Amino acid sequence: MFARGALAVLIIVDQPGNEMARDFNNCGGPCFNIGGRDGHFLAAALNAAAGNGVTEPLQVELSLETATYRNLSAINGIGVIPGTNSDETIIINAHADAWFDGAGDNGDGVAVQIALAKHFAKPENRPSRTLVFVASAGHHTRGLNGPSAFVRMNPELADNAVLAINIEHVAQRNFSPARSEFADGYREFIADSGEAPIVAGITNSAPFLENLFVEGVDRYGTNFVSDVSIMASGEGGGYRSMGAPIITTMQAPPLYHTSGEVIEAVSMPGLERMARFLAFFIHAVNQATREQIDP
Repeated sequence: MFARGALAVLIIVDQPGNEMARDFNNCGGPCFNIGGRDGHFLAAALNAAAGNGVTEPLQVELSLETATYRNLSAINGIGVIPGTNSDETIIINAHADAWFDGAGDNGDGVAVQIALAKHFAKPENRPSRTLVFVASAGHHTRGLNGPSAFVRMNPELADNAVLAINIEHVAQRNFSPARSEFADGYREFIADSGEAPIVAGITNSAPFLENLFVEGVDRYGTNFVSDVSIMASGEGGGYRSMGAPIITTMQAPPLYHTSGEVIEAVSMPGLERMARFLAFFIHAVNQATREQIDP
């Protein structure tokens, strides 16, 4: 667009109300994100001007305040529940940084992670394999990668890993445009009571692990999509150097990386479903052989 003479690009974020959104990278020139409702007003004004035969050049004045921060650092949080009779480890990761309030990315993942840590720390639930909980830092900062730093700095835990599990935005509600409109013609949005679809990534496509997802959906009603995936995007990729399989649970919900990621956008039943499913999943993996986990 800039090559064709555009002086700036106005990006209308088609979300409920006037959500703020993270900056879109590599725009190639001055870019401004505009909320959905403001964008509706702007489009209506331009259409009205065109309909009334206004031909004078459009003049717009916008200002954007920016700041650059350098030499920043971030720290992983690590908690270990020692296994009862094995040096092997299961890594359970959730990144702890966020855009805006971050209730959906990744507050819900951290909440599930903490619930799992509390559950398996109870004497009656202690696993035979050691559980390592990593609240990873630097996910949204270029040049920082918490999982890679964890692997590099904790070889005694990483070298013995049989599996890594990444919990990344797992319980945010789904939003859809409604049939109804406000008086100004702006379309309303409606929220589902449950969570948006979740993708399950299994890097080695192990039948045992895939069957756990099938059984888990039947047991707990977690909203996983049916298609099989080997993806390990997000934080999961930082664990590839361990050589162990990586499990990823991840949504791409409508309010992702916007100011709409407040606690009300998270499905509380969805949080419970995911926590119960992952407790079941970890318990089953803990009892499985290495050959079942990574044939």
